[in-house]
Amino acid sequence: MNRIENNFQTSASPSEYARNYLSYLSELVLKLDHNEIAKVIYLLLEARQSGKMIFFIGNGGSAATASHFANDLAIGTRSNSNPFRVMSLTDNNAVITAIAND
Repeated sequence: MNRIENNFQTSASPSEYARNYLSYLSELVLKLDHNEIAKVIYLLLEARQSGKMIFFIGNGGSAATASHFANDLAIGTRSNSNPFRVMSLTDNNAVITAIAND
């Protein structure tokens, strides 16, 4: 049983569950390598500068995250003279089913 499942099983109340979950989430966020995050940002900026298309894909809840991130980049930068060119492959059922089929 992982820590999240254990928290769900052992929490005495929704409030305790939320406190434990957010504490665990905070621990994970603090462990993220800021240099690795910066590398991803630089890759995205480089792709934008060179006019490349950026594709996002996810499965399950990550599909929604991919869609949301693509939307944030595309819509959030469209007033910029050089907006991001992005697409979430999870937003196209034909692409998803073709990928699954092949």
